Amino acid sequence: MTSMRRWLIRSAHLTDPASGVDGCRDVLIEDGIVAHVAEQIIPEAVRDRQERVGLIEAEGLWLWPGLVDAHVHFREPGFTQKETIASGGAAAVRGGYTSVICEPNTDPPIDSSELVRSLDRKARRDSPARVYFKAAMTQGREGLRLAALEELAGERSVVALSDDGDPVSSEALMAEICGAAARLGVLLSPHCEDSPRALAQREAGVSEGFEPGAAYSNEAHYIERDLRLAQRFGCRMHFSHVSLARSIKAIESFRRDCEARGKVTFEVSPHHLLLSAVDFEPGQVPSVNPPLRSSSDREAVQRALLDGVADAIASDHAPHTPEDKARGACGLIGLETTLGLVLTHFVHTGRLAAADAVRLMSTQPAQIFGLRGGSLAVGLAADAVLIDPGEQWQVRAADFASLSRNTPYEGWQLKGRAVAVLVGGRLVYERDSLRDRVHSGS
Repeated sequence: MTSMRRWLIRSAHLTDPASGVDGCRDVLIEDGIVAHVAEQIIPEAVRDRQERVGLIEAEGLWLWPGLVDAHVHFREPGFTQKETIASGGAAAVRGGYTSVICEPNTDPPIDSSELVRSLDRKARRDSPARVYFKAAMTQGREGLRLAALEELAGERSVVALSDDGDPVSSEALMAEICGAAARLGVLLSPHCEDSPRALAQREAGVSEGFEPGAAYSNEAHYIERDLRLAQRFGCRMHFSHVSLARSIKAIESFRRDCEARGKVTFEVSPHHLLLSAVDFEPGQVPSVNPPLRSSSDREAVQRALLDGVADAIASDHAPHTPEDKARGACGLIGLETTLGLVLTHFVHTGRLAAADAVRLMSTQPAQIFGLRGGSLAVGLAADAVLIDPGEQWQVRAADFASLSRNTPYEGWQLKGRAVAVLVGGRLVYERDSLRDRVHSGS
């Protein structure tokens, strides 16, 4: 990390939909804030005898607001052999992310203010990226009783509530959660997917409010139920990793009928955008939940992205050890590959404008979860990523900062990657390829 308090980024192509900028700009950063944006800022004009000005020569590079990942698993506490806040934060900035939101499926689960505060202190000390949390909806993530929602919603680092990895099976309990969320003004981020817990509760007779289909096919049923509850109670809801055409259709219909775009949002993940169960031999399909779907579902998820229906791209970074994956653990890592995948398969192919990629990976996730970031307008925090759009690279998990290696993209050739990241004006990551362009100032 570099401790310079003032930086001048020169001749970058700045894409910032929130402030309406998409062109070559110089950006001056002072004391962690964007101080000035102009077509040209002369270095001598911002120097003084008291403060050095670091210079980043960014010609040919893209400058975006720092990426925001609304769905990561840092596994701390309880599973630090898979990932820690420190290693996850390092992986985040390598992937261009300046803010991430951790899911609560830790051991113990994130269901108490004491644990939230402890993790927040650790994140501020150990992670180069900003770290926020989703707190559990139910005690112990057991789906039986409400967690201390009022206390959790009052924590500054808690930005949503979720029982990550599990739906709230009971319709009555989910209704109670929605009522509390509306009263507290807190965002709900339900995981509308089957799970071992959900299947066991279904077998025990818990009333879900719909007639379930086969196991791991009920995403749309949960979404349709939760949309009804969102309308009934007026709470805000963000659906995680939507993967089925029927789910997308349900959300579109709800928005159209209820004029509720701002209150109901959803994310898609790279693996559901790019992979399908039909791409693999039987027995070789990567294990992830929701599972990889049909090619028609993949097409529907892509169409939702390209038509502006989806609100965010989230990595669902889910690290596991090789032993856990061999035992069938669900999840794939994604922090260090998501940007490259989006650039390679959507932006560089002309299917998605760079400005739309910024909206999906930075501006809108920040807005949905109420985070700082998502724009490099003057006066805002200087959370930024510099991207070399032409850098060709091959995915090699052995080179990752993440402790885990469970990527389905090993060996893929990608084009475009993050080469520098600033968080609050501090240069927290730079690739070797950028170092001749960075000058510490005088």
